[in-house]
Amino acid sequence: MASNLYRPYLFTGLHILGWFLLGFIMLFYIPLTWNLVLPSIFWLWQIIILFLLMAIFYTNAKIIVPKTIIKDNTSPFLFWAFLVIFALQLIAYVYTSQTDLHNKITAILGFKKYRNPYFDNYVFMLTLLVLGISTSWAMLQHWQKAAQYKQKLEQDKTAAELAMLKAQINPHFFFNSLNSIYSLTYTDIEDSRNALHTLSRMMRYLLYSTEETTTLLKEAEFMKDFISLMKLRANKKLTITTDIPEKIHDYPIVPMLLLPLVENAFKHGIHATDKSEIHIRLSQIGSHLDFEVENTYFEKPALPHEGGIGLTNTKRRLQLIYPHKHTLISGIAKNGMYNVKLQLILD
Repeated sequence: MASNLYRPYLFTGLHILGWFLLGFIMLFYIPLTWNLVLPSIFWLWQIIILFLLMAIFYTNAKIIVPKTIIKDNTSPFLFWAFLVIFALQLIAYVYTSQTDLHNKITAILGFKKYRNPYFDNYVFMLTLLVLGISTSWAMLQHWQKAAQYKQKLEQDKTAAELAMLKAQINPHFFFNSLNSIYSLTYTDIEDSRNALHTLSRMMRYLLYSTEETTTLLKEAEFMKDFISLMKLRANKKLTITTDIPEKIHDYPIVPMLLLPLVENAFKHGIHATDKSEIHIRLSQIGSHLDFEVENTYFEKPALPHEGGIGLTNTKRRLQLIYPHKHTLISGIAKNGMYNVKLQLILD
């Protein structure tokens, strides 16, 4: 923010410095190194040329280049460049012929006669230099603005996608949770009350966690609440084991990133009559997080893990928020269990 605030002043300072250096070379360095007494008309001509070059520079950079080269229309630009060169040569010829500047300078320098009074090499080279620099500067500014605009579009797109993904995850989760609690009301009123209390605590976390990131500790507690909620609904044939350390080094993490992996295990890894297992493990070494969910796999026409909203959105969020900082592997392991393993760098 601060760098963007001072950027205009930086550009202005660089322009002033550049023109000061050019003016110093034209008015002082070259003439004074000759060790000659030059007429006042020479100094006046140098000043006129300097101001003409400044006018050409900004006219070319601010008006001509944006309306020609940037719009892929080079013919008018070439005509403009030719017109500028011709105009400065004409001005140089009129001034030098009226003041006899060339002959006076050649006499001071000891030359016999100025070679070509109709064409000024000095003015020509300066004109080409200024046109080249101003065109390059204008194009560079255009490319920078285009890059910034593209970056902003990408950021806006990413923010919109993340908002959409999070909006999809939350109703998806609460819909499943409410179904679980609803089923409990038919079997155990006390358990259903406890489940409602747990769910309200989880909703409060989501409602007041408005920041883009939360902490790993809060996310782990949120996940524990979800597991305890799902245990209330579990039948006797379901075995649930969790290995989540009590002491967690707190790092920032985006909300609801780990939960869909656990939710999918409960949604797709439980059978009404067969024995089912769900194993959840979380380990941490510094900022490196390993999270693994394993559940029984019951063969179906298609893998719901691959097509479900939860895992699909989690993959997309990881790509957007943690590019090159995560590894997510899912599939059927050798023991026949469905395994999802996430390795994530949180710093």
